[in-house]
Amino acid sequence: MAEAARPTRRSRMPLPMTGMIDCVFQLLIFFMLMPSYAAIEGYLTTNLPTDPGPRDLGGPPPDIQYVRIELHDQGPEGKGVRIVLNDRQVLGANFETLRAALEDLKRRGLASAFPVLIEPTRATRHRWVVRAMDAAVAARFEDIRFAVPYE
Repeated sequence: MAEAARPTRRSRMPLPMTGMIDCVFQLLIFFMLMPSYAAIEGYLTTNLPTDPGPRDLGGPPPDIQYVRIELHDQGPEGKGVRIVLNDRQVLGANFETLRAALEDLKRRGLASAFPVLIEPTRATRHRWVVRAMDAAVAARFEDIRFAVPYE
């Protein structure tokens, strides 16, 4: 029996590069157009006025009542805050207690559309204002307003 002739040299088949180049270019364009993968969550652009607004001159109280959250900066470099709810309930620096107090107000019949006024002092850090807003949102209040600091 005669042996089959073996090819002495292997023939190389060229690989199609078009698909690979197309895929590489699509990945390159994707990474150029999407530089950030983290979504900016809860980002609020604000442009608050700098004037202190009207002062209470001892007239009749306004028609609109608020759930009032005062934030007072405590300590150097904004490392602490004192929370006062409705001018009488001092909550310290605990935003979970603030959320629980707001939820308690809702359980006692306060509507979720009732306005919440967050009133920081001028020295209060923005992060404390945002945490107070987060506590009001967690308590399911819908109308959250911010007062201009006057100190």
